[in-house]
Amino acid sequence: MPSQITYINSIASDLKSMINGDVSSIETDLLDVSQDFGGIVQKRPQVVVRPQNSMDVATAVKYALSNDLTLSSRAAGHSCSGQSLNQDGILLDMRSLNQIHEFYPDRLWFKADAGVTWRKIVDTSLPQGVIPPVLTNNFDVTIGGTLSAAGIGQNSFRYGCQADNCLGLEVVTGTGDLVWCSPDENSELFRHVLCGYGQFGIMTQIQHRLRPYRPFTRTYFLRFDDLDSLLTAERLLVSEDRVDGLLALFSPCMLGVARGGTGIQPLIQWFYRMQMTVEVDSTNDINQEQLLSDLNFQRHIYTEDLTFEQFIQPIAEVPHPAGDANPWLDMFLPASIAKDYIETALQRIPGFLDFRKTPVGSFCMSPKTIHNPLFPLPPEDLVIGFGMYPTIPKPQLPLVAEQLNALTELGFKMGGKRYLATWSDFGLPQWRLQFGEYWPTLNEMKRKYDPKGLLNPGFLQYESA
Repeated sequence: MPSQITYINSIASDLKSMINGDVSSIETDLLDVSQDFGGIVQKRPQVVVRPQNSMDVATAVKYALSNDLTLSSRAAGHSCSGQSLNQDGILLDMRSLNQIHEFYPDRLWFKADAGVTWRKIVDTSLPQGVIPPVLTNNFDVTIGGTLSAAGIGQNSFRYGCQADNCLGLEVVTGTGDLVWCSPDENSELFRHVLCGYGQFGIMTQIQHRLRPYRPFTRTYFLRFDDLDSLLTAERLLVSEDRVDGLLALFSPCMLGVARGGTGIQPLIQWFYRMQMTVEVDSTNDINQEQLLSDLNFQRHIYTEDLTFEQFIQPIAEVPHPAGDANPWLDMFLPASIAKDYIETALQRIPGFLDFRKTPVGSFCMSPKTIHNPLFPLPPEDLVIGFGMYPTIPKPQLPLVAEQLNALTELGFKMGGKRYLATWSDFGLPQWRLQFGEYWPTLNEMKRKYDPKGLLNPGFLQYESA
């Protein structure tokens, strides 16, 4: 029986003879792709392939099929639950597919490789007066990565997620077929590769929408002392289409400690900060009184006027210290119950996280702008996203994970859905709750487009056929 090293060298040798791109089984290359941003899951592939073109991807899939290997794709690896990792199979490092092929600002679309970063797209589009409709707060992730997850930003209540602005995809399916798909051509595959976490096919090229932008922005920073007023203001702003960007951040204030039978408890007052942005041709066009008069905030903290180019730049990179984990959580909530859920979460946070260092906030979504079945939202006209983004030492992970699981279960009971780009620890009952009535169809599509189950295994669990 050949040794493991001989077996790995054989796979690498086979692929090198078939692939135009780079193939490596060097230990440092394997370790480089064995952990994602979450820092929670570790998986080590046997071989890393850096494809030169779409045919390399198809060839690697066909080789995996014929040799009973699994295959996963990743680029920046910004997942939190190991979605972009692979154990003992082939890992496609899609960062090698990084060219913009067509860019038409007048026709409002571009076509690029899946491994192109959003920063490269933004740097290309801004001088031409256009921009992708939705941007996340990290430009160094790739277009294929975020379209596989959905990709949400502070204007998603208006433009949907990034995947909703995709116009077409070149995809390699789990059978090794290279297919172009769009809303009108191979539409079933198109709808399931988007937001599909690499489970139904591997994106190799993407056609994506652009939009013109206005030259200036004004952002109002407002403080609300109670959650009711904040949520009411958000509903008003979204329903009346008053703003172009909307984000809320929750800030704790330590007011003292209480001593009692349960020990010392912190006394915390949460304050709610809204950042609302309008895009304008001139800041002189803004009727501030009309915009702000009925929002019932407690204090107007600050007004920030920027050029659009300045405004869209991410403020700061998220630190990721070695040895830490990022068990982030985003829950999509029906607006009708958002207050109850958020108040419960804020009450629990100090019991298991350093609340002074954990970013917490909310954002808005509108289901009418979402067109992808694998991105489920609660069926209300307004959805409130609630997020917490802790960075913790790994020894704290069991306690934090237990509490985050409890908040996930509470959200499901209240009619919420999870954003799967953040951390999740689901079994089949949770997957069924996440996708609801669509769960049988999802399983059917997996069997159709990846019948051997070789694509990105170990994240989504499926029913046996």
